[in-house]
Amino acid sequence: MHYSGITQRQEIPKKNPADLNHLLMIAYFFPPVGGSGALRPLKLAKYLPDFGWRPVVLTVRNPDWYYARDPELLEELPDSVTIHRSFMLRAAWFYRLLNPLRNNRIDNWIRQWVLHPDPQIGWIPFGLAAGLRLVRKYNIRAIYSTSAPLSGHLIAARIKQITGIPWIADFRDEWVENPDISQPSRLHRKFHYGLEKRIVQQADHVIAAAPGFCRMLKKHCADSCRITPLTMGFDPEDFAQPLHAVADGQPDRFTIAFAGIYYGSFRPTGFLDAIETLINDGEIDPGKIRVLFVGANHPGESGFADRYGICGYTGFVSHRRALGIIRTCDALLLLLSRERGDYVIPSKTFEYMASGKTILALVPENGEVASIIRRTGTGRVVDFEDRDALKPVLLQLYEDWKNDGRIIPNPPRRIEKYNQKIITGKLAELLDNLLHRSVEIDDL
Repeated sequence: MHYSGITQRQEIPKKNPADLNHLLMIAYFFPPVGGSGALRPLKLAKYLPDFGWRPVVLTVRNPDWYYARDPELLEELPDSVTIHRSFMLRAAWFYRLLNPLRNNRIDNWIRQWVLHPDPQIGWIPFGLAAGLRLVRKYNIRAIYSTSAPLSGHLIAARIKQITGIPWIADFRDEWVENPDISQPSRLHRKFHYGLEKRIVQQADHVIAAAPGFCRMLKKHCADSCRITPLTMGFDPEDFAQPLHAVADGQPDRFTIAFAGIYYGSFRPTGFLDAIETLINDGEIDPGKIRVLFVGANHPGESGFADRYGICGYTGFVSHRRALGIIRTCDALLLLLSRERGDYVIPSKTFEYMASGKTILALVPENGEVASIIRRTGTGRVVDFEDRDALKPVLLQLYEDWKNDGRIIPNPPRRIEKYNQKIITGKLAELLDNLLHRSVEIDDL
């Protein structure tokens, strides 16, 4: 079996379920909740049984409202995975209790000043009680927690403190340095810094989805060997699925797709302006180009007037459907501004690479993503703010498509390290090491 010209790794022999060690996985985002936050624990849970670990997933029964729901992701899990869903006090209930008149300004004040470290603090007491029950019921040998939200780590820290079970804390995003986490006062900043320090120092091992996040967390720990980057990845089985047609049914147009949500400074305005300039200059036929936004984006949030009607929006679609769409497009758009783009690695990066399509990466030219794209030969890198450099690259892609009917990408190099099976194997190795160390300490 092949995906994007790369041969899959030989299948790992299945373990006997009776021989598996039980792992408590604490993950607020988990299917049927969809989106990128749910994919990290889902894919790890899918493949951990192949490496001797049986996940017992602790997630939430009644999460706060979230735009993405993707129940078909649950079909990927083997029968050996157990899912327990615990109750939580939703953020909306805090708003009703503290602001019975439902004044929006007061709601915003509560969100910014009171709900810390995040609005999911109402999960902590119920998640803790459920986690301790699961530890006893399944003879849990290790704990894994993933953020965001950060409250999941606080549940894991308390279980670790009570039971002494080894624990790995996984940071999918930065914490103290994350501009999206509200720290409105010096006291709040001190509070978050202290919690981050506690998690890093109390966990037996810390992993993070980008090397830049590891560098941020090492300020709390002299032993840098306890903090390891473990990026997101791609699941080769996702790319063995049948292809779906392009959502708007226009295969006669050069189609560039963006998968996911644009927000904050990560907006496609400059990219769309560059296309419009090339159209105005007569370089591109507006009837022959399409920019397809695959995800829960709204036209009014792009900051672009779209005078030529080149943009299409699918709305939220399932993960399986999204991958099918990007595999039928001609090129894939990746956006990262300078605000955080030097060190953030979007999860879509690796699925883009596995799709076999050319990536147009508008990212900081010296950042982590630019390095990955260049090293793997999977696309073209242009600095997010350099519109003059963007236009000739865009025009060349369009001309390649017009001459050949498609863009022929370079064969990708060295992307196998981002195979989700291999990434899961690295996590299992860390868990094995912690378990053996724990057994040695018990034997002293």
